[in-house]
Amino acid sequence: MEASAAPSRRTEHLRWFGGGMTRVLWLEDDSEVRVVGASERWVRAMERLRELSGHERAPLLIAGEPGTGKELCARLLHAASPRAGGPFVALSAARLPAERLREELFGVGVGLGAGLGVGMGAGADGRHAARPGLLELAQGGTLFLDEIGALPLELQPRLLSVLDGEPFCRSGGGEALVADVRVIAATSRDLAARVLDRSFDEGLHGRVSALGLVLPPLRERDGDVRRLAEHFLSRQSVAAGLPSGGISPRALAQLEAYPWPGNVGELRSVVERAFLLAHGAPLDLEHLPPEIGAAAPRPAAPPRSGPPGALRPSPPARGSASLGEAVRRHILAVYAAQGGNVTRTASALGITRVSLRRHLRQYLAAGARDKEPLSSR
Repeated sequence: MEASAAPSRRTEHLRWFGGGMTRVLWLEDDSEVRVVGASERWVRAMERLRELSGHERAPLLIAGEPGTGKELCARLLHAASPRAGGPFVALSAARLPAERLREELFGVGVGLGAGLGVGMGAGADGRHAARPGLLELAQGGTLFLDEIGALPLELQPRLLSVLDGEPFCRSGGGEALVADVRVIAATSRDLAARVLDRSFDEGLHGRVSALGLVLPPLRERDGDVRRLAEHFLSRQSVAAGLPSGGISPRALAQLEAYPWPGNVGELRSVVERAFLLAHGAPLDLEHLPPEIGAAAPRPAAPPRSGPPGALRPSPPARGSASLGEAVRRHILAVYAAQGGNVTRTASALGITRVSLRRHLRQYLAAGARDKEPLSSR
């Protein structure tokens, strides 16, 4: 389903198409954004998203594997909420050290700039200019805090107090402030398990997870690989001003057989690369990475039970490798094909370097790990 006309950002932030919500469209900064999918699990997730969009202040938690679209759904929630006229700001807790996270979240007051270099705004006298944190910059709007499970333990009670409406001060001192902001957190980790091992604050977990949205992995979204691949191919064709030859049946069969450990982000990267290689011809097996072209067909998933959005991996076919083993083999194959380069491997998989390093540390044998150190590449 397509829109007959693009909605205005000022008058319509979000439009739901059809009763099944197979596509959501809105405009932000003059760029069109779509969420594509019609599988049962994805439609249920979008129904849940619509239910949550009416909340103005209550924090919520979006759970899902890397690449499932957590930030995009957070933007949808913001655009459909009463805070749509306010700012949307995002921060990943997995990408910064503890002190930087403290400063980014709570801001910096005027004081001694110990440990802060010139690049951080320190003056010749060792003092630095005050600057607001994201909790201030998001006033009246939404703060998206990705990978909240990576938030240092010492910062978690402080964030909880902010969510409870208590005043906070910038790092280094200053006037007390009260945040008028909705926090949407996201995680690819099992936060309940982290509460049990005391690496995540129980109170903060209870606060952010009271309302929740679970995004299914792409391998559990029946039919959506085809829909998304066609969508990404069409978008790439329009952007390049070149015709699209479509996708051959055998290439489509391999795309649907592949487990997609990097989820939608990985699929997008594969389709965009294949489009460049095809030069207007139909996407075929020779345009796909070898590990996708060799993917064995997956068995049909059994009927599911349980609450909507529950993440339940399909059991492996008898005599075949488990899905986890298939994912492990694929990640290691791409890592080897990229010459052990973490940055290029993460880009090819459509996941972050932090997530890739976590996978590699789990998968690589001790000898291989010593041979291929996971440093800054």
